[in-house]
Amino acid sequence: MAVFECNRCGKCCVSLGPHVTIERQLNDRDYYCRSVLDNAIFYAHVDPEYHEEIADEFESGQISLTEPEKKTCWFLRKNHEGEGTACAIYASRPQVCRDFRCYCMLVRDRNGAVCGRVTGKNSLCTDNVALQKLWDEQVLPIPCGEVASWTKLVAGILAERGYCADPIE
Repeated sequence: MAVFECNRCGKCCVSLGPHVTIERQLNDRDYYCRSVLDNAIFYAHVDPEYHEEIADEFESGQISLTEPEKKTCWFLRKNHEGEGTACAIYASRPQVCRDFRCYCMLVRDRNGAVCGRVTGKNSLCTDNVALQKLWDEQVLPIPCGEVASWTKLVAGILAERGYCADPIE
């Protein structure tokens, strides 16, 4: 099984929507928050490189306590170290964020290089034309029943064509 690796695309924070509300600011780096998806209260500690930015937004009223107007999580930020995004509370993020996986399987070619990612129940993201054709013709028609059986069946279909299905733990 493969281990999930975040590529900092930010799609998780966008797809979950404004799922974190700030209940109370404790200081310029610490907040009591609520995950509206499971109603869990959690303590959020903002990473040093983002604490001033978030504290300034909070103090200026740009971050609302109870009515989030932003389409993503308040703590999703542009990555200061390069491309992509960063979670300003990654180390103290709520459980729902820790459990989220934007793909459930990697598809590798004969050389072991990742050539596709399976998202959702059976959607494939790939630039590999042959893999996409195989997926559309042989995998999409398979009903999405019990996950382990579906995964085993898909792995067999892919293996017959020289691909390797690598489920995410």
